[in-house]
Amino acid sequence: MNFEFNITNCIALLFAISFIIQLFYYLFFFLRLSFGTKPNKEIKPDFPISIVIAARNEEKNLAQFLPEFLTQDYPKYEVIVVNDRSWDESLDVLIALEQQYKKLRFVDIPDVGKDGYAKKMALTLGIKATQYDRLLFTDADCYPANKNWLSEMAKGFQNNKMLVLGAGAYTKKKGFLNKLIRFDTIMIALQYLSLGKAKIPYMGVGRNLGYTKELYDSVRGFKSHYYIPSGDDDLFVNEAANKRNISVVFNESAVTYSTPKETYKDWLRQKTRHFTTGNRYKNYQLFLLSLFPISLAFFYISFVILLGLKFFPLYILGIVLFKIILQIIIFIKPFKIMGSKNLIFLAPILEIIFLYLNPLFISKSNHL
Repeated sequence: MNFEFNITNCIALLFAISFIIQLFYYLFFFLRLSFGTKPNKEIKPDFPISIVIAARNEEKNLAQFLPEFLTQDYPKYEVIVVNDRSWDESLDVLIALEQQYKKLRFVDIPDVGKDGYAKKMALTLGIKATQYDRLLFTDADCYPANKNWLSEMAKGFQNNKMLVLGAGAYTKKKGFLNKLIRFDTIMIALQYLSLGKAKIPYMGVGRNLGYTKELYDSVRGFKSHYYIPSGDDDLFVNEAANKRNISVVFNESAVTYSTPKETYKDWLRQKTRHFTTGNRYKNYQLFLLSLFPISLAFFYISFVILLGLKFFPLYILGIVLFKIILQIIIFIKPFKIMGSKNLIFLAPILEIIFLYLNPLFISKSNHL
């Protein structure tokens, strides 16, 4: 009996420690995005900015989404599109759009039948083609939330900030896969944006990212990780960002949207590729990123065991309910900003699903 009692106490202690760790992340990190400062509408930056987009075989997306970036409500900017070895009609689309929009210029990398270059080569050429020092990056399959996207993101460059972290969301569609993708994207954004606000920057997303040429040159561009196909966004931020040079811009006008994958196979391939760069993060960053899901797993595992042992069930249920209510309250604003209010009440279920899925993604990425 005494042995069983001690085991139960250990599980209860594990439950308590896991709960405290979860509280720490919600109150010290995530809360920064929920109750942070509102965008100042009176601030209207007017310095020139270059938008850089790398595109490969994106003729439909270029025709549909590129005009959204070319008609932003901003005094002076240019859009540089790099046609990266496309074999579709992307070049014809860009020629036609260039005649229509004076802000558009493009760089064409011809397809010579070799696939030895990655997106970093296209971005490097795009950056060289820009004429302004402040750069914003997005993808060809993205579109801005509205015509104020550029002016909102530009605010991040004020006060001598050299790197601007923004959020990239996915459009809402029918189906459970779409819910998984949008929830996963929001949780990733919650982590890198809130840690960025806490002056612990570790990554950004290429769908909505900004930095200066000076910062780009200071780390010699993508040279340290050029041999890795991905990482033009997160590995660059991980190397170049520090607590003094970054800013976070997070509001409904500053978000970009893109079309999510429509099959589980395509999504698995995308997620697996994204996990290939994580092992290059700094050790303390990996610790912070790992501690949150590990504590969440122990929290729910110990919860189920304690319920089975009938160990103060009302108190245990009360703690879990408190955690869920706190989660919903803190998630309301970020989920709304990223166009996914309908996922707030599904968050407790979806986060449990990802406790299984993320180790699967990591395992598959280790075999790439």
